[in-house]
Amino acid sequence: MQGCANDFGKLIGKVAVLRMAFGCPDAVPALSEWKRLGAMTTKGFDYSMNTVNSEADDSKGLVENLVNNMDFTISGDGEFRKADKSVEVGAMRMSKYIFDEVQAGRQPTVWVRFDFAGEDAGTYIMGYFNTTSWSGDFGTSDISTFSGEWKVYDADTVVFEVANSIAATGVTVTPATASLVVGATQQLGAMVEPNDATNKSVTWESSDPAIATVSPTGLVTIIAEEGSATITATTADGGFTDTCEVTVTEAP
Repeated sequence: MQGCANDFGKLIGKVAVLRMAFGCPDAVPALSEWKRLGAMTTKGFDYSMNTVNSEADDSKGLVENLVNNMDFTISGDGEFRKADKSVEVGAMRMSKYIFDEVQAGRQPTVWVRFDFAGEDAGTYIMGYFNTTSWSGDFGTSDISTFSGEWKVYDADTVVFEVANSIAATGVTVTPATASLVVGATQQLGAMVEPNDATNKSVTWESSDPAIATVSPTGLVTIIAEEGSATITATTADGGFTDTCEVTVTEAP
């Protein structure tokens, strides 16, 4: 959504990204080591809660339920490529990895990261998982597909991060006033509050471009030989504003 600091619209599934990295559970992979699984058609997660219940409260006749653990699963379906891309783990490579690990008597474990709204959104589940299901379907006249699922192997490695958006509460333009001769320039600054606001973008506007113009970065240029103009900075998040009053003066 153009110009919007936060988008609270519905999430379309194609923006979710399933990435993987090979390694051991005692070292979280670097960002450069994570690669997309491949050409995905669906991906998802399932908490699969396990519950126990109690019928001890016989006065109301309602069974009470408690969650005692969950069999957390990440899964995905996709389409085979003739050859895996270098920027992907790839279905072919994953197939061979699973085969080699099981044949060698090892667990086909892998780091799994499920990004919910894109790789840079900051909301994801990550952990060290075991490949518990993997299959392929090669219909004669259809696109060849694969399906897999991964379950937690090391519970200590699993994290669920949700990006927190910090809203802007105001903006301060500096300097508040400026006196310039024709042809002169002045760089304005805009400090968005608070300092840790998520979106610090601002737009600049001149009340009279015939007297003074302002660039997208806040650089004011005097055009006319006399007059005044108000330069306004507006935050992308919340639409807060502050101004600088620019006055044209005669050259000394």
